Amino acid sequence: MKHFKVTSLLLSVAMCVSMVSVPVMADETSAPEETQVEETEKQEPKETEKPSVKETEKQEPEETQEEEPAETEEQPEEKAAEANEEPPLEGEAAHEAEDAVASGKCGKKLKWTLDKNGTLKITGKGAMYAYKYNYSTNRITSPWFGYADKINKVVVSKGVTTIGANAFSYCRNLTSVSLPSTLKTIGEAAFSITGLKNVVLPKSVKSIGKYAFCESTLESINIPKGVTVIRPAAFAATNLKSITIPSTVKSIGEDAFADCWLLSEITLSKGLTSIGVCAFGSTAVQEVVIPASVTSIGEAVFSNCSKLKKVSIPESVKVIGPRAFGNCYMLSTVDIPINGLVSIGEKAFTGCNSLFKFAVPVTTIEIGDSAFSDCKNLNSVIMDKNLHKNLNSSVFSGCPSSLNISDYKYASLNEMFRVGDFTYAVTYPAVYGKGCVTLYGVEEQTETVTVPAVVEILGQNYKVTDITSESFMDNLTVKKVVLGSNILYIGNSAFKGCTNLVSVTGGGRLKTIGDKAFCNCPNLKVFKISSAALWKIGPFAFSGDKNLKTLYLKGTKSLTKSGVKNSLKGSSVKTVKVKKSKVKKYKKIFKKKNCGKKVKVKK
Repeated sequence: MKHFKVTSLLLSVAMCVSMVSVPVMADETSAPEETQVEETEKQEPKETEKPSVKETEKQEPEETQEEEPAETEEQPEEKAAEANEEPPLEGEAAHEAEDAVASGKCGKKLKWTLDKNGTLKITGKGAMYAYKYNYSTNRITSPWFGYADKINKVVVSKGVTTIGANAFSYCRNLTSVSLPSTLKTIGEAAFSITGLKNVVLPKSVKSIGKYAFCESTLESINIPKGVTVIRPAAFAATNLKSITIPSTVKSIGEDAFADCWLLSEITLSKGLTSIGVCAFGSTAVQEVVIPASVTSIGEAVFSNCSKLKKVSIPESVKVIGPRAFGNCYMLSTVDIPINGLVSIGEKAFTGCNSLFKFAVPVTTIEIGDSAFSDCKNLNSVIMDKNLHKNLNSSVFSGCPSSLNISDYKYASLNEMFRVGDFTYAVTYPAVYGKGCVTLYGVEEQTETVTVPAVVEILGQNYKVTDITSESFMDNLTVKKVVLGSNILYIGNSAFKGCTNLVSVTGGGRLKTIGDKAFCNCPNLKVFKISSAALWKIGPFAFSGDKNLKTLYLKGTKSLTKSGVKNSLKGSSVKTVKVKKSKVKKYKKIFKKKNCGKKVKVKK
């Protein structure tokens, strides 16, 4: 098993050794220390005595052994048996006792039994004792620690509410665990350094302790919605491949998923406000979307994520901490709004060799030393000229000598721009936040018009939200139109007279289709709009479209009687297809006297 090497400055030693020094749980769940140690010593059979972790590490390569492992006193089998003597049992309990290798008490009202097949059963009601790590002996005070190598399965019965601290730590052969619906708490380091691969946590779990599964072989686990905090190093150095953080989680502790080398998919839900130091450091994540509830990206949170290519940062984030994305060699895209961010920490993007351009938000007033140092391919940075004047010379040290640092240029309201084949007019300047533009026209020779969701103007991203009136009118070349996902409005007569237009699709957020928007398009055959927000189709929108027989509006749920008034008048539409749940409602609003045409409404 590999040993977890923490990348955080706060945890510079092997965590699963230091993890056991944490305070024991409340008195009601803690085993009396003297009794527990005594039981442990008595229960260790001579032939199954387990060397400490340090002993094991030293014994593996004998030729590199620097010092002799500490000796541990061996206990005769007779004493181990005496320590676990119980009153005579009857019935089913007696049969189970016959198969027991060892048994004892592990809580005020809890008992444990280990059978000859390696199954450890916890029965009773209430909380389990919390156990300690003994530095002088390199052992854990759990009563079954002497049998750790024999345990391959743990069954926790209904009624148990807590798994104690360090309870099954170092049970390296433990591959299966069954947890009850009564379980609320998993203690610190409870399953660290085990052979567990797949764990299903019951919905009742509210708390997962720090180091809980650290350095286990864990490949999959669910985080219940009752959990509000993921504690430090809870899943560090495991084999997790994907993880979904539920919306109930408010904070993720430091090193929570650090060194999970196979973790390639991370889903962060809205509700999260805090991400701790190195929380996802050295993982295989490729894309990260930070929720709009997060206000700060902490120190080294995604450092050394060598496969990270894209990160989306919302306007809510005010601070990017030191080394937050340090040495993310493949990071090429940082989507960040023009407003919001105030501070970029030192070495925040150091060593991001795939980063070619970066737009520093206009609200940023501080950039730390070496923030973009050694970004070997960074050639364009847009930032406020006053901020640039006051920067430390180390901010861009190690970047190409050809690096161009330019001041922001802002587009004015109604200013026209030509980008590719399209002409746009600014309807909402980006300097005020989220910029928007209206599409005014396209090159005459373009047969397929794919309206983009976003267009870059003067280094800023603008959403394409409108297609202006008459912008494509009488265009004889266009045959296919794909509406971008940010289009909200199609103006009056926008595509009127496009005689070669065959299909119109897309428009996931479309709200309004203007009057006569697609009239006199005789070859139009396909019209499929996926938007749920579509509420208005203007009068005579499809008038004269003799080949358009069906409107596919299966996403919509917002159309009203006034919103389709005379919309189909003069058209050849015979069928309107909608969601099954809307058929009854839309039959009423698409009546001939309202929409101007007799049509059938189907699912």
